[in-house]
Formats: sequence, structure tokens, C-alpha cells
Amino acid sequence: MARSLLLILALITLGCADVMGQDREASAPPTELMTDLCGCMSAIDIKASDRIVEGQVRLCLERAVLDHPAEVTLILQRRPGSGNKAFRLGAALGGAMQHMCQPFNSVRERLKAIPARLGT
Repeated sequence: MARSLLLILALITLGCADVMGQDREASAPPTELMTDLCGCMSAIDIKASDRIVEGQVRLCLERAVLDHPAEVTLILQRRPGSGNKAFRLGAALGGAMQHMCQPFNSVRERLKAIPARLGT
């Protein structure tokens, strides 16, 4: 669960991702992982309660990681740097999704509107 929260945090704090990396990701063709993740993001009900939206985002991320482990490994190999793997993966996915998946941008804005809870 903590890994999912880190992925969500990375997705909504895209400013941490380097601009050059985002440009490379934006010009790359969508992968199966990105296509599946975008499809899942498009099914999220952004009008639902905070807890439901967070759960739906977590489920999308978990499915993407579990269904495409080889792509996840490749993304992490291409994106070395500081931070744990969950944060680096979230930043990479978020940077690419920001450019190729309009539903993701709506979900990201909705996540930003959720008040932070201490101790979760």
C-alpha cells in the first residue's frame, strides 16, 4: 500500500521529473503499459469520493505494474537517479501520461484536490 501511495505522490508531483526526460517520453510511441494505464485512468470516476478516486488510481497503477513487469523494469533501467523505485516509476509514468493521455490529466487534477492525510 505504501508503494501505491508513493506512485500516486509521484504522479501528482510531476514537477520533480526532469524536462528532458519528459520530452523523450512524450515523443516515444505508447507502450502496452501506457495504453492499458490510460484506458484504466479514463474509467476513473473523478466525481466519486476522495477515497474511491484514490482506490481507483491505486488499482490502475497496481494492474499496470503487475501486468507489464518487463516494461516496468525497462523504465526503471532508463531512469536511474535518486529516490526509490516507486517514486522513479511514478515520475516516469506521470511524465509520459501527461503528454499522451488526456484522462490522466483530469485524474491528476482531481488527486491534487484531495487533502493530504497524515499517517496514511
